[in-house]
Amino acid sequence: MRFTKFSFILLLAGLCLIVALLLTACGKSGGDKGKPGETVSSNDNSESLFTIRYRPKWHPQAQFAGVYMASKKGFYTNYGLNVITQSVTPDEYALTQLESGNSDIVLIDLITALKATADSTWLVNLAQVSQKTSIMLVAKKSRGFNSINSFNGKKLGLWQSGSSLISEVFLHQNNLTMQIIPVNWSVSLFLQDVVDVINAMRYNEYHQLIQAGLDESDLFSITLSESLGTIPEEGFYTSRAFYEKYPRQCRAFAEATMDGWLYAFSNQVETVDTVIEVMNQAKIRANRPHQEWMLNQMKEVVMGDPANIGKLTRAGFDNTVALIKDNFGHQTKIKYEDLVPYANQK
Repeated sequence: MRFTKFSFILLLAGLCLIVALLLTACGKSGGDKGKPGETVSSNDNSESLFTIRYRPKWHPQAQFAGVYMASKKGFYTNYGLNVITQSVTPDEYALTQLESGNSDIVLIDLITALKATADSTWLVNLAQVSQKTSIMLVAKKSRGFNSINSFNGKKLGLWQSGSSLISEVFLHQNNLTMQIIPVNWSVSLFLQDVVDVINAMRYNEYHQLIQAGLDESDLFSITLSESLGTIPEEGFYTSRAFYEKYPRQCRAFAEATMDGWLYAFSNQVETVDTVIEVMNQAKIRANRPHQEWMLNQMKEVVMGDPANIGKLTRAGFDNTVALIKDNFGHQTKIKYEDLVPYANQK
């Protein structure tokens, strides 16, 4: 069969059409892509959705279940949002991504936000997820630990993040001198007795120790919220510029996500199923009993102050500011009303 000039043109046109379709498909599949404020059509094309690029602080787990359920149950869509949850890499900190403009809203600790506003007022708190810190210092009674003073001169496995400042405040207030050993969110050094004491979140690492075979009766632990008072941890933050440009959408994100948390606590089996699905999609090893424990413990920190769910209180702000100032001399320029634009809203 001979190719005429006409048949060649038809073949070329067909190839161009195929390439165009492939490019379109690729453009729709990028989970981390999207521009801030970009509008996309909802599934029924009845309205346009506002795109927000959200970056969590760590890999998928029940610690972030509110976001997963808000997405799955359509809460974001109901609020007119297209929320893109960005993937996390160890060398890209959430706050850095927000500052560089690669993310629109991030989840970070209050103490990290206060350090970042030492000389400016560029951050805004949209909602407070954790009303109190879950950090514990854990040691083994079988190795002679039975009081705070027994920590003195020993090795402490400490995270290299803003959360570590809370533990450092505790050491300073109790006049403890410890050898700090950096750990990267693992309990293995503690299990192997390389470190004597370890930082642990009650909803996470503490349960990992129990799952590893340690008996709770052999663990001597200090709950820092009992020693240091109210220190709010994780909250949703954005830049002041983004908030001032899109205040309605920022509040919508906060409200939809807190709705997601309330749904998660009322539907825990479905929520854990969803968490494990998200973890599997991200190729993260999933442990159902651990995720069930985590969700239950998150309920305590999210719902710990029923009158202020989702809100950063002035008392929590003032206590945290005072602690880092008195113990480290860290000043923050930002005032409560500047950091919390919804403070005077009913």
